[in-house]
Amino acid sequence: MSENTVNIHIVESDKLFMKVLLRTIGDIETGHDIRIHSHNDGFAFMEDARKSGGRTIYIINDVLPKKSGIELAKYIRTYDKTGVIYFMTRANTEADMIYAVNAGVDNYFTKPFNLGLFQALVRRRIIRGDLA
Repeated sequence: MSENTVNIHIVESDKLFMKVLLRTIGDIETGHDIRIHSHNDGFAFMEDARKSGGRTIYIINDVLPKKSGIELAKYIRTYDKTGVIYFMTRANTEADMIYAVNAGVDNYFTKPFNLGLFQALVRRRIIRGDLA
């Protein structure tokens, strides 16, 4: 896999929001080879995620069938210490945010959030190249 390749794993069980995220991420232009992987539950993600390797961004909903977003963040950190984890949730207490960050989350987005800003932040992260 080349330095120019970035894997983006989206884990979201809501079909409509998954479509929105796929379009939002798919519209990012950076000159990089962006490979988007979509998963509708925690187990599907766990079966696929470790295989992609390389520079990786994870976009994870907190409430998922079969595994929670927090469980996935902890799982990711067992094999990927430097990939970027974006966490999407409705939980907005300080305790929730601290717990998620301590579980390995890098950025915490409380729903509803601004998709344009989210897209810009993901794009900037890819361009800067500060991914594993």
